[in-house]
Amino acid sequence: MEKFKTVKRATVSDIIVEQIKQLIIDGELIPGERLPAERELAEMLGVSRPSVREALRALSSLGVVDIRSGEGTFLSSNDKLTLDYFQIKQLQSRYGVPALVEARLILEAELVSLATKRCSEFDLIRIRECHEFSLQMANSDEFLKADFDFHMAIAITAQNSYLADMLEMTRDLLLEYNKVIIARPGQMQRAIESHYTILQAIGQQDAKVARQKMICHIKMIMK
Repeated sequence: MEKFKTVKRATVSDIIVEQIKQLIIDGELIPGERLPAERELAEMLGVSRPSVREALRALSSLGVVDIRSGEGTFLSSNDKLTLDYFQIKQLQSRYGVPALVEARLILEAELVSLATKRCSEFDLIRIRECHEFSLQMANSDEFLKADFDFHMAIAITAQNSYLADMLEMTRDLLLEYNKVIIARPGQMQRAIESHYTILQAIGQQDAKVARQKMICHIKMIMK
């Protein structure tokens, strides 16, 4: 029975924090938006001002809100909001990273196979440009975005918008997860070299090899 854990009683401020998080996820609150004044928020929520104050402090420590003296409280404009940070965390908790990577393995193996068979000269140039652009990225965050653009260029070349949209929907989850992976020594260079072997296989119109190289590439980040 060790699976059961003691239930922690939520405080009023905890509930306020969760409500604001949910409003962000639902798009009801947007980055940069000014929140109602503390007194007004307390009246709207039917709680005390100290509870609102405590909740705002907690959100401020998370980087979700920016409390400006004399101006008010504003939702931050950082990546924690623009990348649907809380929604990403919820999805990671629900499905787990191994399931995400395994799904990507199946999806991208098929996408690169289709892309190799349907690739035009223009498509190949676009994929090559994405690869070359990633070579210029010294910052890991910028590299990860360029890395995903390379994979999306392949997905678009596959000419199956449904499969491409499935990959696009994993974008924020993958960027969040890959931050840990790319921090490993030499990982960025390994990814670049792996991308090049995929690019070569596509250029040679060898779908079987392209599929194998993509599988090897994704398995590399599963280790």
